[in-house]
Amino acid sequence: MPESTLGQISAHALSIANAVESACAARSLQVLEPLTAVAADEIGRLLSSCCAYLVHLETKPRKREMLGILVSRTFSRSRSPSPSPAQTTTSLDDYLTSLKAVKALLRIENGQSQLVYSGTMAPAAVQSPAFLQIELSTSTVIDQVFKTALLTMANMTDGLPFPFKAVPQTVLQLHQHVEDYRAIDNSIATVIRKVDDFVEILAKPDRQNIAPGEDIARAVKRFFRAVQSILLRLEILRATTTIKKLVAPTAIQNVVAGAEAELQDVRRLLDMALQVDTNRTARQILHAQGPTKSNANYSSELPASPKILHGRDEELSRLVALVVDRSRPIRVAIMGAGGLGKTTLATAVAQHVDVAMTFVTRHFLVTAEAAAGADDLLTGMLTTFGLSTSSDPLASLLQHFRSHERTLLVIDNLETIWNSANAQQRRMTEAVLSKLANVTSLTLIITCRGADLPPDVEWANRDAIVLSTLSPDAALATFTDIAGDVPTPDQPVRDALLKEVDYMPLAVTLLARLVARGKHLRDLDRRWNSVHTGMLRTQPNGRLDNVDASVQLSIAYLPSDDPTPLQLLSLCAQLPDGMRLPVRNELERLCGFRDLDGVLDVIQGLALVYVTDDDTIRMLSPIRLYVLEKHKPSATHRASLLRIYYEIAMYAPQRMDTQFSAARDRILPELSNLDALLFAEIQNFDESPSTDLIDAVNAVSRCSWYNVPNERMLTALIPRIEHLPEYLAYSLWILAVIHRHLNAYDLSLEAVTRARSLYQSLRQRSDAAYCAQQMGNVHRLKGNYAEAIASLSAARETFNDLDRELDVAYCDKDLALVFYEQKNYDDAVALFTSAREVFLQLDEAFAAAFCQEFLGDIYRIRGDYQAAETVPPTAPRLQILLYLSPPG
Repeated sequence: MPESTLGQISAHALSIANAVESACAARSLQVLEPLTAVAADEIGRLLSSCCAYLVHLETKPRKREMLGILVSRTFSRSRSPSPSPAQTTTSLDDYLTSLKAVKALLRIENGQSQLVYSGTMAPAAVQSPAFLQIELSTSTVIDQVFKTALLTMANMTDGLPFPFKAVPQTVLQLHQHVEDYRAIDNSIATVIRKVDDFVEILAKPDRQNIAPGEDIARAVKRFFRAVQSILLRLEILRATTTIKKLVAPTAIQNVVAGAEAELQDVRRLLDMALQVDTNRTARQILHAQGPTKSNANYSSELPASPKILHGRDEELSRLVALVVDRSRPIRVAIMGAGGLGKTTLATAVAQHVDVAMTFVTRHFLVTAEAAAGADDLLTGMLTTFGLSTSSDPLASLLQHFRSHERTLLVIDNLETIWNSANAQQRRMTEAVLSKLANVTSLTLIITCRGADLPPDVEWANRDAIVLSTLSPDAALATFTDIAGDVPTPDQPVRDALLKEVDYMPLAVTLLARLVARGKHLRDLDRRWNSVHTGMLRTQPNGRLDNVDASVQLSIAYLPSDDPTPLQLLSLCAQLPDGMRLPVRNELERLCGFRDLDGVLDVIQGLALVYVTDDDTIRMLSPIRLYVLEKHKPSATHRASLLRIYYEIAMYAPQRMDTQFSAARDRILPELSNLDALLFAEIQNFDESPSTDLIDAVNAVSRCSWYNVPNERMLTALIPRIEHLPEYLAYSLWILAVIHRHLNAYDLSLEAVTRARSLYQSLRQRSDAAYCAQQMGNVHRLKGNYAEAIASLSAARETFNDLDRELDVAYCDKDLALVFYEQKNYDDAVALFTSAREVFLQLDEAFAAAFCQEFLGDIYRIRGDYQAAETVPPTAPRLQILLYLSPPG
């Protein structure tokens, strides 16, 4: 009221918040969550409306600003917009009346809301099956068929603990006020029909003998919670109808959308428990209800606008601008791989405020996901638009669209009927789209898995239709909105997991949901390393709850009569860094693929792969990992791929010389693929590794010295080549050098000592000397100077006996380093000088420069600056590794 003070409003706001919090204290979240969320939002909306009205009346700017801050702080929990002050003509007394109704709904006894068990539905009734029969027999709002279904359901759950046997009573409670609920909004009738569908499925006569095992019990329990939640939300709407002008415009829509989402999850669980195909079950039920009903759920109500849509601002703005364009008919396609958020983006476009203002009530979304074909979809669309059954549903729909000035139609999941293996269905779908596109008053949006556009339609966004993955920042924002902030020590794990899933929206969402459910990020990281995409599921099946199910749905559209596309896909999955054009060309030759470009078009058309500007075939990480595990290439094709990469491995540079740069640039793009392919071959090969595999592993591992030292492959290979001492010794020598560069000096000594023993047993003196030289270098790094001098002197003596002048010079250089670190500069200068002369004679420029630099350092340390200045400047100090010659 105008005379209200800031303190009075503040006290009133806090009393409302306290009412909600005290009612929820020490209660089960599973019981209270559905009610509390809605009640808190409703209270927040109503109070915000009152406060906004007071702000509107307040004439003093400073006080109006303080009131606005108070409302914002007190009810930041309210997620829906409040009505504008001009629409509000209520008082606080009106509000208090509504508050009493909401508080009554919050009354809890014995862990259950009194809303569910109020009046005749007392908790004691749960224990009496006869009570339900009496209630059913006297009910005037339930027909005989549904009464039978409820009784059958009660019999199925008889003997099970609460809440299973309470489900029929809860459904009956829903029907007691069904007419009141329908009077609130017609869309609520759709929710009630879906509740009834569940009861009828579970109570069908041919399933009465199914034992109520754990899966059935889990589905029924989830159904009970869903119906309870729906009932609570509907009762809140019913309790506030007297002051309906205060309810936010989206309140009813949010209730319906939330209810439909909960029931959809329950239906998936039930279908899995009954071990029946979801689509087939739906068709059977709908067929029994009448020939005019489609096997999909069609409603004139749009889904709720997505609350989380990070990273799609550019796409959303571009699509909205197209959709509201009045200058021409607009046809828009949103394409891409499964799990990229096509439906979410389409819904956001349809619910955008500019689109809503343009089309008012004439914007609709229908899904083809469960449609049996184009005719089935058209018949269901008649229901969407409230049209009568027709022998020619397409003609009826076209006439309906032409009779209205503007209509927006979103057809979701078009791939279900367009990518059908039935060529006739594909042509029928294309014909339907073509005719719809000819209606100038119709704005059409489709979402479809894949990258190929349906033909014969002028798509307005032809150049930018395929969705990409999220940016790292958008993926992080999405994760945080769902899971919240994570502790600082876990943030690197979170960021690494988001990168591992390639920032795919579905994978990011499911990962965040797992964390929100209490899973620890470090545990998920360990699971990812073993099961990969298998852990990205919040339900057993369903493309929106399971990454594997989403990927397999796309793979199911590959031609069943031609295995080549799946074989190419499986070969691409072996290569995490993509299949480059030279590899693809060589595969076509070795594998005998016919028209590999045409095969690529098939898998690219389904968005299972994409091709970069340099003609590299790549896959999103979740898709690749799923294919890698579930769809293996044939043995012949894999052998051909290995043969190609064995040859590539031999290009790896082994020394720092004039050819190094060219060899490095050739091998670097394939290092990740080599690592993955060779490591998998080591792990999965049933017999002893081939010498080609050993040579490739050694070459790639040695090349890693010049990039990021990587001992993984050698560690896996060495136990499998114990029977090949010469190969084993060389692998151990490479492993020793890698360990040295990783500062694992003890492991390095262990490996190189064993390698030297093997070379000695093979009477390969020079190779044993190389190992002794390596031992000396490791001892020097550990500060064991006596052992370093002994090992290096032994190696030098062997090389001298074998007349290996260059190797003697390398030993002199390494000994000089030992003396340098001991500050024995006289011996160091003598050895660096003699070694430098040999390196210059034998054109070893890098080694000569190394010695030269150390000589200059020594002169500087001694204060002999004139001598130091005579040493020509060199490149920065190079690692000793660059001057080691390989054994053999």
